[in-house]
Amino acid sequence: MSANPNWARWIFSSIAKNMLAVATTNSIPAIVEGIDDETDAFTEETDRVEIRITGPYIRKLSGEYQIFMDVNVILTSRFDGQQKNRHAILTNAGLFQEAMDQAIQIYKFGNSVGDDSSHLGCLVPRSGKNDTVRVIHFGKVDLTDKVKQTVVDARYEMFLSTS
Repeated sequence: MSANPNWARWIFSSIAKNMLAVATTNSIPAIVEGIDDETDAFTEETDRVEIRITGPYIRKLSGEYQIFMDVNVILTSRFDGQQKNRHAILTNAGLFQEAMDQAIQIYKFGNSVGDDSSHLGCLVPRSGKNDTVRVIHFGKVDLTDKVKQTVVDARYEMFLSTS
């Protein structure tokens, strides 16, 4: 049996929904790259998040497929005067790091044939030597507007049966 052509869409939408829930719960403006438009209003937000999802990378094994996904959450924070909490970007990075260190449930979301919102499987953070959920600080990326950026980066895997 070959890989299901819907896997990429189902996995992408499940990850996006999960990451957007973290942003929404914490009142952080967010977009999913490749899905949402980056409006002027979004780019003018003091603190904002862009969610980038890469994959799936699929490896066929005996009787199942191993699926790999990468997720990056890019956090941007602008210093807006003395009232700005300069540690907001670190707080937000911690929220996403905590969420990304958990399993992500994958569902068959959509409006096409086979999309019934049933549970497909579970992505789990990879546990290899260099596969930790990482926070990478870029610091000030624009000295004029005093903008800093940080990325929370995670790699996931799941196994799907061919039966």
